[in-house]
This record gives sequence, C-alpha cells and structure tokens, in this order.
Amino acid sequence: MSDFAGMEDLLQDFLQEAHDLLSDVDNKLVDLEKMPDDRGLLNDIFRGFHTVKGGAGFLNAAELVTLCHLTENLFDRLRNGELELTPELMDVIMAATKGVREMFGELGQMVLPQPADPNVIAALQGALNGQMPGAVPPATPVETPPAP
Repeated sequence: MSDFAGMEDLLQDFLQEAHDLLSDVDNKLVDLEKMPDDRGLLNDIFRGFHTVKGGAGFLNAAELVTLCHLTENLFDRLRNGELELTPELMDVIMAATKGVREMFGELGQMVLPQPADPNVIAALQGALNGQMPGAVPPATPVETPPAP
C-alpha cells in the first residue's frame, strides 16, 4: 500500500519540481566550488533546499524535511558569513545532496523516506555547531557474527 494514497498526482508534481530544483542546485554547487563567496549562488542554493523542505513538509516526509532543514541552515550560515566554505564542508554538502536524491527515489516508489545516513546528519549538525567536519565517513556496516 502506498504511503501517499489519494495524493499520487501531488507527489508526482512535487518530485518533478524538486528534481528540477535539485538539478539546479547541483549546477550551482559546481559554480560555488569556483566562487565560494558568491552570495547570489549561496542564496539560490539556500532557496532550493528551502523549497524542497516546504514541499516535503506538505507531504509529511519528515526525514526529508530534517535533511533539507539542516542543509538549508548550513547555507544560511554560509550566506551570512558565519561559516567559510571549505573542501571538507563541501564534502558534507555533497553527501547531504546525495541523501536528498536517495529520498526522492523512495518517494518515487510511493513510500516515505527512511532516515538520512546518521553520519551525514552528525556532520551537518557539527558544522552548524562550529565543529569543522572532516570527510563524511561511510555508513557503518552491520557486523556479521562469525560462523560457529
């Protein structure tokens, strides 16, 4: 059963608009790596995450809202000059953007997204708390007990 019974058309409209927004964000992120102080780019990327967050909230996709909200807050701090864009921070941003894309895939299958990678969430929260993140570590693998 779909998590979006009766809302399929609305979900498809959201996914199309959000996909277009995220493609635009991807292009702007490439530009931002070359021009990290460009306030116009920072504002545009902030608005992209803000818009996706709003649509996700309307659809009750809480996990997507959380990831977009943290990323949006990060861009708010960048555009206000409270944080500096570093290669390490860019890695965190790229990991967050990848997480948003993965959540779009889940929504495309008519199910609510699973929580984002906890390493990405922790890196975003750390950056927002003034702890300069290192590279985002890969997801922690589940250990298989040894065979008897």
